[in-house]
Amino acid sequence: MNTKADQDSEIVRLTALRQRTTRGKVQPVAAKIFMDGVIEAGTAALLAPYTDRAGYRGELNLSPAKFNTLVHKLDSAGFKVHVHAIGDRAIRVALDGFELQRAKDNGGGPKPIIAHIQLFDPADIPRFAALGVVASFQPLWAYADTYITDLTEPRLGPERSRNMYPIARVAKSGAMLAAGSDWSVSSMNPLEAMQVAVTRLALTDSTGKAWLPDERVDLATIIRAYTLGGAIASDHDSLTGTLTVGKAADLIVVSDDLFALAPHRIAKARVLLTLLDGRAVYRDSALVPVR
Repeated sequence: MNTKADQDSEIVRLTALRQRTTRGKVQPVAAKIFMDGVIEAGTAALLAPYTDRAGYRGELNLSPAKFNTLVHKLDSAGFKVHVHAIGDRAIRVALDGFELQRAKDNGGGPKPIIAHIQLFDPADIPRFAALGVVASFQPLWAYADTYITDLTEPRLGPERSRNMYPIARVAKSGAMLAAGSDWSVSSMNPLEAMQVAVTRLALTDSTGKAWLPDERVDLATIIRAYTLGGAIASDHDSLTGTLTVGKAADLIVVSDDLFALAPHRIAKARVLLTLLDGRAVYRDSALVPVR
């Protein structure tokens, strides 16, 4: 979408697609923009150069000016703008665009989302709350696997690596926190991601050293990100996301009290029952029906 005509035709196409596919619980409300790639491949857009490529900071997929124009057009068409931003430059350009749009509509449009948000400049953390931007993390990635230790940290250096997946700092800033899986890239099981968010350790590690331990969050925070945060991110918070009179009875029953489990055992809990609008759509054979 490098020209005005490209952007306009795409919005016409998306509007028609939204009208054609909206029914029941299928409500396509967002349009996703890929601002950059990933750090490991050197395609994430950074504020400072990669340590292994002198002067190279990665590339933005859209210039700031074209991004700002596209955000305005999508917002005006009633679309929530959902941005893939991994590098700190991509995050900043996205926030700048949302700040510009907020000045135009006084925050009256759909709440925008920035997803993945791996590498931050700390100065940009408070901007999520200030601008009403949903911060969508994939917590399952927030531990020192070989991607982080062998591919990511060497390209950033130790100083910048301390600002990867700062979930606790973003939560403490007052930002609207959402959490997701980015399936099929990684597991859909939210209990696994919750465990990593709380421990900053691999799922099989109960005794190791937490990666960036100050960025661990408590269980209540990450459950909220997966429930109310997800509902806010999808514009369904008036219908679901909390167990509230008048909202849909969308809930699960798990095999254990998650708050009573040791943090490294959260992912061992099993879903026994899933209700959607109060109707059982999944029931584990271990769950004895109430008579």
